[in-house]
Amino acid sequence: MSENKNEKSTGRSKKYFIYIIFILMLVQILDSYATVFPGAIPSAIAESFLSGKSENVQNAIMAFATGAVSIGMYFLFFSHYLSDKLGRKKMLSVTVFGMALAALGMFFSFNFIMYMVFVFFLSFFFSSDIWLIYINEEVKSNKRAYYSNIILMAGLLGPIIMVISRFIFIKETGSFWQGMTIFPMLIGFPLCIVIYFTLKETSRYQIMKESGSTISRSFKEDIGSIFKTESRKPYTFLLLIVFLRGISGIYIGLFEKYMSDVGTLTQDQITMVFFLVILAVIIAYAINGFLADRIGRKPLLYLWSFIAPVSVLIWVFGAHNTENAFSIVLLGYSLTHISTWGAIGIIRLITIEMLPTDRRGTGIGFRSLIGGIGGTIGLLLSGVIILFVGLGTTFIIFVMGQFIVIPIAYFFLKETKGVELSEIK
Repeated sequence: MSENKNEKSTGRSKKYFIYIIFILMLVQILDSYATVFPGAIPSAIAESFLSGKSENVQNAIMAFATGAVSIGMYFLFFSHYLSDKLGRKKMLSVTVFGMALAALGMFFSFNFIMYMVFVFFLSFFFSSDIWLIYINEEVKSNKRAYYSNIILMAGLLGPIIMVISRFIFIKETGSFWQGMTIFPMLIGFPLCIVIYFTLKETSRYQIMKESGSTISRSFKEDIGSIFKTESRKPYTFLLLIVFLRGISGIYIGLFEKYMSDVGTLTQDQITMVFFLVILAVIIAYAINGFLADRIGRKPLLYLWSFIAPVSVLIWVFGAHNTENAFSIVLLGYSLTHISTWGAIGIIRLITIEMLPTDRRGTGIGFRSLIGGIGGTIGLLLSGVIILFVGLGTTFIIFVMGQFIVIPIAYFFLKETKGVELSEIK
């Protein structure tokens, strides 16, 4: 019944709507793989390019380098900005092509700098929200969280494929990490062509263009316009939340290196943790999909922001428990990923539901830019702190910032559950 209503409201056939869902699932599978696999191989990269250096020096170099390449995520702003100018379909195709091309470059990298250059290029495109804009501009307001999380759950196949690849290519010694780049090439290049030639522009974007209601603005005016909406104050505080999360999130990219350094888990056990954690993320998507349209977005953001610091404490200390390290790390890191991806999903929804159609891509891109700046600052600062206190203590210091998100969200964000996108001003 809901699908029939969706068909009536968007002018799309049921078959085409199912086709959109299928294509966006493939996009999310590719995106989720591209997002997580660089963080699954830092020990292999260090073995290939940084052997002979001490653990703390290796970790500091990796943190500095990751901080530098995180600047690439600033370019996500432009892809989202251009989705307002050129359309959702074109930029969705471009981001898919970019991920595949970056993987090709990493495959042929022969030194650390070249590898990080292509990780930098990859960061232009992964974690893009264009697919999310696409689906949210095609469904009814009371189904946005539902369909978004259906696609996210399908996207977990990407990390599962990453884990399978890691089992095959990453060993205790002599890893062939280049094999991890094969999957994004195989799926990315054909998919970008399929998107460009078979998808239609989103219904709400078409309506906006055909109505002649768009206003011609300069780039500077476009940026200023996202702070001239009815939601400008909560949007500003949402940016602050994203910035704080960016600073505190260094543990995601360097977890594997920390576990390898502590040494209580083998590489196969680390890979198994990755696999089981991926399955645990289904819990976050299911909770968001079921509750976000019922109890609202804000209560879930409180929940995920509280769990994150607690979970990091569990696995940082648990890794040193020689008898039960695997079980404790699995529990803690599962909670870390549940809270991380749960919060990301809620923040994405809130952002979309604050901004009018002609500024939605620009506003989402600006949010990604602020998050990227926070991530860069966090990684560069951590590169210094690691040299003095080590990796685990640095994780704990930085993740405590997520507790601050809770009062900011409570006092300054507005609930966006049930907002009709076409009525946002």
